[in-house]
Parts: sequence; structure tokens; C-alpha cells
Amino acid sequence: MNLRIDVVTIAVPDVTEAHAFYVERLGWEPAFVVPGEITFLPIADRRMVALFGRADLAKDIGDGGSVPSFTLGQVFNTTEEVDAAVAAMAAAGAKVRKPPQRAVFFPGYHAYVEAADETVWEFVQNPGSQLEVGPIDS
Repeated sequence: MNLRIDVVTIAVPDVTEAHAFYVERLGWEPAFVVPGEITFLPIADRRMVALFGRADLAKDIGDGGSVPSFTLGQVFNTTEEVDAAVAAMAAAGAKVRKPPQRAVFFPGYHAYVEAADETVWEFVQNPGSQLEVGPIDS
């Protein structure tokens, strides 16, 4: 499994206020917005920063554990690649916080794993994604 970060999701206390700060006051152009739910800001080479509500992230992870300030995400082309990434992380000692499953907030498939250093990773297959991704070993 090669390292690649496609999305950095920031768990914000108020998505509307975070959107106003970055988009309206700083003038950053969003790539995709669901008002009050999520804002994607392009950063480079088809990579994104996502502003997502802290409470929604807690619900999305769903295990009652601590809510990270941010997550690092990899987007994959297939559900099998998500499964393989989760298996590789678990085999290396990561804690599976949410096993691979159909997503609630978007029409895709995803999982959350927490590395030994407490960094939380989200592995995603999203057919509606605007990101170009390669196979798991690319």
C-alpha cells in the first residue's frame, strides 16, 4: 500500500462559519459545497481540504471514541481497494474505528482506521468524487 493523501478533512465546530471564513472572507474557491454540511476546497493536483462538522464526523465514525481534529483520506477506485487498505493498516497494528461499509453522508463506501500515533485515516471509494485516483499500489 503506497502513501497518498487525497483529502484532509478538518473537523470544524460550525461548517457555515468555516465556509464563510475560507470562502467569503478569504476568497478561496470551493470545488463542491453542500450548504451547512461540507465544503471541499481544492489545494493542489486534484487534492482537497474538506470542512466537515465535528459532530457529523463523530456520527460518521460512529464508535463513540474521541473525535480527531482532522482526518487524512485516500480515495480509491473500488471497494476492494478500500478493503485491502484497511486490512493492510490493521495488519500493521492500526485500530479499525469503522469497518468498511456503505457511507451515510455520500453514495460511496468507506472506513476509518486509527494508526498507533492516533492519526485517523479514512479510506473511501466514491463514484461521485472529483479526484483522480490510481490503484492501491500506484
